[in-house]
Amino acid sequence: MNSMFKILCIISLSMLLVNCNRLVKEEPYLQAQETDGLQAVEGFDMPRTSHNLDVPDVATTASTSAPDSRPPEMSFARKRSDDENVVIIETNGMPTIEIYNDKDAWELMMGDHGYNWQLLEEDADNCQMTYRFYDPIIEEVENVNFFKKLFTINSSYIDRSGEYVLTCLKLPQKQQIWLQTLDFEAPSAYVVDDLFNHIFDAATKN
Repeated sequence: MNSMFKILCIISLSMLLVNCNRLVKEEPYLQAQETDGLQAVEGFDMPRTSHNLDVPDVATTASTSAPDSRPPEMSFARKRSDDENVVIIETNGMPTIEIYNDKDAWELMMGDHGYNWQLLEEDADNCQMTYRFYDPIIEEVENVNFFKKLFTINSSYIDRSGEYVLTCLKLPQKQQIWLQTLDFEAPSAYVVDDLFNHIFDAATKN
């Protein structure tokens, strides 16, 4: 039995070597030959290829050219009513609502802006109000149960809670309401959309 097995192995190995040898001999690239190099046509110059792959120098330094680790801030939603009497635009870098109907800007600022907004201070003489915004996403994160916290990677979400200033300007042809931080910066688009959606709906309501 053992000798028969050896004979079968030898025969199989011999057939494999024969087939491999035949395959190698049949490869077409073994018959390939070098061809003559390209020759210039009389009356024409050869193309210049010495500098085709040069990498241009970068003028910026490493500190200024490094990409930001955070994604860029999204833009707030711009809106326009059907009759174009209420629009949400950007004016001087600030998100602004322009009102061309008979709605009063001060009353719109005093309206109900939802659970996340709390009025802290009002200044009627300067048509200005200070609100406190409570970021609802942070509240959801804090309410996550213990086991989910164990198996969830900590996110880099930025808490948008804080104080924001609403200011209005009443002109003969229109009224304006804009939102800014206490440092006179444009707020996050998330904050703008949350507040301006309420004001826009109130300004366009019949």
